[in-house]
Amino acid sequence: MNIQQIKEKYSCLDYLGERVVRKTSYGYLARCPWREDIHPSLTITANGKGWKDHATGEHGGLIELVMRCLNTTDFQRVCAQFENLSSFDSSKVFNCSKEKVNGFASINIVPLASKALFQYLTERCIDLGIARQFLQEAHYSFQQRDDGRYLFALAYPNDKGGVELRSKLFKGCRSPKAITTHCHLKNAATVVFEGFFDMLSFATLCGGVRHNYIVLNSIVNVDAAIEVLKEREGKIFLCLDNDEGGRNTTKKMLETMPGAEDISHRFAPHKDVNEHLCQKMSAQ
Repeated sequence: MNIQQIKEKYSCLDYLGERVVRKTSYGYLARCPWREDIHPSLTITANGKGWKDHATGEHGGLIELVMRCLNTTDFQRVCAQFENLSSFDSSKVFNCSKEKVNGFASINIVPLASKALFQYLTERCIDLGIARQFLQEAHYSFQQRDDGRYLFALAYPNDKGGVELRSKLFKGCRSPKAITTHCHLKNAATVVFEGFFDMLSFATLCGGVRHNYIVLNSIVNVDAAIEVLKEREGKIFLCLDNDEGGRNTTKKMLETMPGAEDISHRFAPHKDVNEHLCQKMSAQ
């Protein structure tokens, strides 16, 4: 796909995803991707083709937006950002009327089948057989479309009906946000992770699913995880990220469950299990 094709098929709304916070009388308001933007300062035109950063005065179209996000002028890098976009039969999508639901105009969860998503998993060094046990595929859009085009991402459901969404291009979720539990193995330890990529990485390193898993999906869900873990029998291992947020969350869990064991140091100096796995695989 070349630059002209990208401009014809996609909009700034497609690219910004959940950073678009609401519709306005003049178009849309979004959080700026290249800085912390607590008070959204990026406006998008009504047709989704143009944008303006009201903090700096910068403005442009979709290509300029992608270049600004990537801090590049390389058109090849821009084109690569759209590898995870495709087309499909629009009749198969559940359209949530003209009002967005959880920020999405439409979203459909289907079995994992996309070659691009399998490639993404391979790049993250995840065993595909293990991935198929836990992941699905989401087809979604952020604006009503009649042309049958959509974006797609890995879909990882949580315990309350929400879904975590991940691709090369996008990181987001469909509400509600909640933990995900996989606690079906008898007499097996329970391992706690921040995100599902770390869970999949851990299982890949173990050569298969050998433990029960709880994934926070966000450290804000730590209290919900603690309540579930209090009811669990057997050993509990904490495998959160080696950063400030992960360490603080681990500390809170250990204060509540002193019998749990922190194993995050086994993957240091890497930030998380997936980074450790990829480094190990590249060294082989």
